Amino acid sequence: MREEVLVFCVMAAVVLIGAVVTKNRRQWSVVFLLLASVLGSLVSGMGIRVREIVEGPFGYLDSALSVASATFFVFMYYKAGGFQKLYNWISKIDNKVLKAFLTLFFIAFPSSLSGFPLASVMTSGVIVSKAMEEDGVEKKKITEIIAVGSVIGMIMPPNSIPAIIASNGAGSVLPTPYNGFYAPLLAISLPVLVVYALINIKTLSKGKGESGGRMGVYPYVALMVLIATIFDGLCGSISYIGGNVPYFVLGAVIVLFANKGFGSVRNCIDSISSSLFEAVVPIAFLFALGSFIEVSSMTGVRGFYSLKILPYDTKAVILFMMAISMGVGVLFSDAIPSFLITYAVFPIGWLCSPVVVTGVSMALAVIPLVSINSSIFEETSSYLGSEALKGKDRIKVAVALMVPIVVLGVLFVVFGDSTLSFLNF
Repeated sequence: MREEVLVFCVMAAVVLIGAVVTKNRRQWSVVFLLLASVLGSLVSGMGIRVREIVEGPFGYLDSALSVASATFFVFMYYKAGGFQKLYNWISKIDNKVLKAFLTLFFIAFPSSLSGFPLASVMTSGVIVSKAMEEDGVEKKKITEIIAVGSVIGMIMPPNSIPAIIASNGAGSVLPTPYNGFYAPLLAISLPVLVVYALINIKTLSKGKGESGGRMGVYPYVALMVLIATIFDGLCGSISYIGGNVPYFVLGAVIVLFANKGFGSVRNCIDSISSSLFEAVVPIAFLFALGSFIEVSSMTGVRGFYSLKILPYDTKAVILFMMAISMGVGVLFSDAIPSFLITYAVFPIGWLCSPVVVTGVSMALAVIPLVSINSSIFEETSSYLGSEALKGKDRIKVAVALMVPIVVLGVLFVVFGDSTLSFLNF
């Protein structure tokens, strides 16, 4: 057995065994990714290469700062009552179609900013869940609505973590830091949002917010952040001023000063630290994955992989890796699939555009829907205390959402370098 194959088998085995033992809990995947990096270095005979293990996460540093600052803004905005005030306004809309669209976007908004689904479940999801339950919506349906909205938010710009992971595999081919791939991500997420909202107009148009109370500066802060991220996503190559980080931090600071409910300095610090704590796991996962990728490159695994696929059609290889990633993700969550997706992107060279990377990343985006353990449905029902989707109900919803996401992703890979080049912002 070649040394590169042995190294990969050892590293993959550590992560997969860890996934089985911990039932795919994402926080433990961080530990096993780092452990696999250390063992891969040892098996290759290079000792514990601290440099590569530490250097790998730096590929995700800029993106991690954006995720952290976005999470800071999202949870400060939620604790200050901003999301509740926005929902109070949405719930008063008489037009059922418009209300359905805005409610689903409202659920998705925190995940789109922070990049991970639980951001929506823990903020806008809590608000919508309470309102719908009081309006007589079945608990199982509430779980579905919140879970689906949070996944749609995860594939929306500006901070789609699946796309962030995939873009790392492109290395120096794509402009860095990752800027959100605004146009291609919208081209996938908006059709999914529209279709799901149309199918569920009756449910999404239910729910009544709290009455009374002034809106204050909250809608203007949310609008400011939204417009700023759109500008950064579409015009970042023309005028780059630090990505989205300044906008998120400024928005959070405005909320802090506008809301007297935060009280003392100690309460402010508690609010800030607790909000940033929610970003620890997704950022730690990015950093641990960076170490895993760097060690695999150092030990020759990535080079061996590239050598083996050279004789084959590049698009066919990408589509094959996407399929393998989704298959592995069903059983073992997204640690190994994330690694495989970066490998899918790495060798594509001339095809390495934001559109193609977005298409590849959609294989990662559907894993929370189909993972046997720790799916987004289970996490949502656990956090909200609502009824979980099981059996045929869960499969039906997961497949209905997964199919359009995957189909659009495949189209991006197949046609992204030519027909869809106009989306390369």
